[in-house]
This record gives sequence, structure tokens and C-alpha cells, in this order.
Amino acid sequence: MPSTESMSARERAAKTLVPGATMSGFTVKSAETIDELDAEAYVIDHIASGARLLFLACEDENKAFAIGFKTPPANDTGVFHILEHSVLCGSAKFPVKEPFVDLIKSSMQTFLNAMTYPDKTIYPVASTNEQDLYNLMDVYMDAVLNPAIYTKKAIFEQEGWHYELDRTEDGTPQRLRYNGVVFNEMKGALSDPMDVLDNAVNRTLFPNTAYACESGGNPRAIPSLTYEQFLDTHARHYNLANSYITLYGDLDPKRALAFLNERYLCDEARAHDAAARGARGIETPGAPNELARQEPIVCDYTSIDMVTTPDNALVGLGYVLGDALDRKRVIAADILFEALLGTNEAPMKKAILAANLGGDVTSYTSAACLQPYELIILQNAQPDVARRLREVIEQSARELVDAGIPRDRLEAVICGNEFDLRQRDYGTADGVVIACDALSTWLYDDAAATLALKYGPVYEELRQELSGSYFEDLLRELVLDTNHSALVELKPQEASDGDDPEAAELAATLEKASDEQLAAIDADVEALRAAQEAEDSPEARATLPRLHVSDIGPRPAPPCRASTSRISAPPAPSLRSP
Repeated sequence: MPSTESMSARERAAKTLVPGATMSGFTVKSAETIDELDAEAYVIDHIASGARLLFLACEDENKAFAIGFKTPPANDTGVFHILEHSVLCGSAKFPVKEPFVDLIKSSMQTFLNAMTYPDKTIYPVASTNEQDLYNLMDVYMDAVLNPAIYTKKAIFEQEGWHYELDRTEDGTPQRLRYNGVVFNEMKGALSDPMDVLDNAVNRTLFPNTAYACESGGNPRAIPSLTYEQFLDTHARHYNLANSYITLYGDLDPKRALAFLNERYLCDEARAHDAAARGARGIETPGAPNELARQEPIVCDYTSIDMVTTPDNALVGLGYVLGDALDRKRVIAADILFEALLGTNEAPMKKAILAANLGGDVTSYTSAACLQPYELIILQNAQPDVARRLREVIEQSARELVDAGIPRDRLEAVICGNEFDLRQRDYGTADGVVIACDALSTWLYDDAAATLALKYGPVYEELRQELSGSYFEDLLRELVLDTNHSALVELKPQEASDGDDPEAAELAATLEKASDEQLAAIDADVEALRAAQEAEDSPEARATLPRLHVSDIGPRPAPPCRASTSRISAPPAPSLRSP
């Protein structure tokens, strides 16, 4: 019987993670082979805390860890985007201002970041060194569960928003301003007409759901977020019962599960954290925000105005594709629209361009949401052509349904997309992308942790559908018989002196503010600057885990070059993006 040290990662996991087995507070619910990843997948629950875990055992030395939370926004304040930034500004165990900046200097990390999506927030890391990955896991877990935000309001002010007061040389109040990392970041992001149109389409398609909100934050709404609301949102969402953990690569499952349990998930660890929160006056949090489904709705036409140049006129036509868990339908729709709109010679795009309604036409499939949708965008649109665009698209769809969609185009897209998946050329650590892709179904159903990763059978089934009318029927359902769509036009407007509601709002606030309130603003800014400029103490820096020479093994052997006739398969990707 070989020792576990001599086993491959997949063999070691198969020996350890037997369905029904319990270890370190975890119970293994299921095990399956993911051929597309050359991996064994184990869905595991932590009973006491409610944390979910997906363990992907494979021979990849570039190991990865990710923890994600379901974070559907309830408004446009961007609270989850601000939290994404803020929890990375120190924690109870690692009380330094920028632990990840410090870690980059001493880590062998191959990925270190965090991402806010419209309904989730993900914190992934990767490293080719096992001890380094554990160090990063330790810092990330403490950051999300025990951040310094509860004791340092300055973090909220720095990453979210605060007032700043400009004075004249003689000290007279001159101008009040908003400042903050996320506030300024979103000002830049929402100056892009394409982003503004996409947000408007989401609001129109999903008016009664979290997707109607700007998850990154609208600068007009960000200053309405209070520090108390910020802390309450963290407490309600950043808890283990609302978490999704992924471990990927050549890892020892016994060590990994024991590490997470002992430090963060077991009763003793959670009681310690709860006591610490109680000492800071934090009450028991309420329930997280609901992620609701939108009932079908058809918007015949709506428009939005934006101060921008005339050549930024846009028209967007969005079609809801169905349910995120219906992988065949979502992937088929992505293939369908790419075949019809992917090039200038594609039949539907060719018809739109021939109608001289504007400039270029693009489309993309938004698949990382509960109800995926397709968005077709006409750029540099001529005035009043929105309804005409829809007529051209519907006429083209009728002709294609009647005459048949060219099979060579569909087959080419199927082959090209599957080749890209199997090539797995992500440009970053595989485990990070796979963890994010898994959540494109797992977030919506605990039983769908691996659904998005098993694309092989779907592509095989879609090849078989080429001999029938599946794609024509799908086009008819999505475009001609749609019951869930929206037509949105973005109309450029010239700037005028009265077009800055933010400036007017700040001027009114300044006019009403007392001398004491203005002095408090100055004092808060001075304190914030002092905190930003202060250096971490040697004792605080010493808390960060460090790699030692003994943790670094010999240089790994160079990878073997695989034959071009056999390419490893990757997970289901994020579909086409703008």
C-alpha cells in the first residue's frame, strides 16, 4: 500500500474524501470526476458553521483558494464594493494597514485580488508554494471574517466616502467635496456610455431584483451610505453560513480541512470571534439580502440621457435567456448569437449594418447572474432608430427561422468555443477562474457546485442538435416570442451649468453647515490623513506570516509539452463579455 505522500493529488483525495466521511467538522456530501479539468470534485459541508466547500483535487502545482459570499445589493450605495476594498485594510489577527501589499513583497503568490459581482463578492488567491497558500488563506479568512472596519471608521471613510472642505487663504469655506477610493473609482467607471447603457438595461430587465442596483456604487448614492449601515451589511453577509469556499490543485485535503476548521470554522474559533464582536458592541446580525427572480417583463422602449458626445449614442436590446442552471440553453444561446452577430458577415449583423442605423454592432452573453441575458448594442446610433433596430433584428430572425441558420457558422462557433475552453488559456491561475466559474451556478443552488464545470456533454449534445431545428426554435423563443426583453436608448446631451446635481447638493450642504460642523470635517480629514501616513508598528508587521527558506523546495522540473492531439479541458468559462 503506497503512502499518501507518494500518491497523486487525485489518489490522495479519493482515499481521504469518501462520501459520507466526516473529518475536522466537515462531512463529504458527494464525489465525482470532472473530466474537463482532469480533477476529482468533492462537495463538502462544515456542519457547525454552515460553510460550503468545493475541493477540486488535481495535479496542478499552482494551487488556489477562494472564499465568496452571496452579496445581492439592495440599493446603489455600492456597499459591497466598498466592503471588498475595506476588509483588505487589516484585521484582528493581522492589524496592519495594507496586509496584501506587504504579502506581495514576501509571497510567491501567482494571484492576489478580490472582485465584486452584481450578486457575489469573491476573494481568491493562488500560489505554487503550499505553505505560502496557507499563509494567504490565513490572512484572507481573518480579513473577511474579522476586519478592522469595526474599530477603525477611517477605513470606511477612506475606501467609501467622506467630506473634504476647501478653504481660501484666509480660512473662508470655499467648496465642499466628496472623496473616497470607491467613490472616485465609480465616477470613472460610470463615465463610460457602454457601462451606463448596460446598467440601464439591467434596471429595465430586472426592476424588482438586486440586478436593478449598481453593485459597484453610483456616485450620486454612495454618500447616502452611513457607517452603521456599512457595518450592518458586513455582519449580515460576511458570515460562514453565507460563504462558498473553493480549494484547488495538489493539496493535502486532511491538512486543508483541519486548517480551516481549527482557525476559523469550529465552535471554539467562532465563539472567540463572536465574543470579540460583542466586545465591540456589535449586535447579532439579521438575515442577508434576498436574491429574487424577476417575473417576465417586456419593455417596448425606454430612453436615458447622458452628458457625452453625439458619437456615443447607443441602443441596447436585451433578451433574457432563461435560468442560470439551464446550462444547455445558456451555452446554446451564446453560440447562437455569436453565429448571428459575431462578425460583419454574420447574417443578423450584416442585416443591421445594411440598414444604416449607426456604426458597429456588438453583442455579449451575461451569464454570471441568476437569469442570464443577451445584450445587442448598436453603437454611434442615428437618432430615433431604436424601434427600427428591433424590427431589423426580428425580420432577420424570421428569415433565419424559416430558411435555417447556416450550419457551418453554428458548427464553427461550437468548435471554436470548445477549443478555447479546452485550451484553458486564462492568463491567470486556473484555480482562480474555476472558482469564479463554479459560483455561476453554485450560488443559486447548493446542488449545482460543479454544474458549470462540466461543459463537455453539453457541447456534444449541441453538436447532435445541428441535425434538427433546435437552434431555430431557440431563436424563435428568444427573439420572436420573447416574454422578457427590453429596448433601451442612450441619448447624448450637451453639458450645461445646471447639469451637476452633485455640485448643487454639496453647495446646499455647505451653506447650511455650522462652523462647528465644518470644523469637524476639517478634523476628520486631518485624522484620516494622519492614519494614512502613519507607519505600521514593528509588532503589527510581525504578525504577518512569512515564508522561510525551509518552506521553499527544490526548483520544480520544467513541464512536459503535451502532444497537440491531447489538450486538457478547462471549466465552463464566463461567456462572452463586452
